[in-house]
Amino acid sequence: MNDLNPERAEILRLRARLVAVERASLAALEIALRMRPEALEVFLESARKGLSEAYLDETFAPDLNGPTERAFVAKEVERLMRALQAEMDFKGGISAVESS
Repeated sequence: MNDLNPERAEILRLRARLVAVERASLAALEIALRMRPEALEVFLESARKGLSEAYLDETFAPDLNGPTERAFVAKEVERLMRALQAEMDFKGGISAVESS
């Protein structure tokens, strides 16, 4: 591990963290899907709408650099959340390239 550039090592740590969080989240979603699918569907739709709109607001996530970055992140949130909804066969879901 000492052969890695410190900046590259930090990027790789963040990547590993994202994968671990994603897998843990998917496990929790699977449990919620089995227990209360209707509540999960409502929650995911609400979260998708709320987040995709929130990222367009300049007071939300102030580290984003201007409207171009805000629009990009909002669009990505929308795309990823709809893909998740599609994987669970929920209304409003749209299959993403990663899911194919």
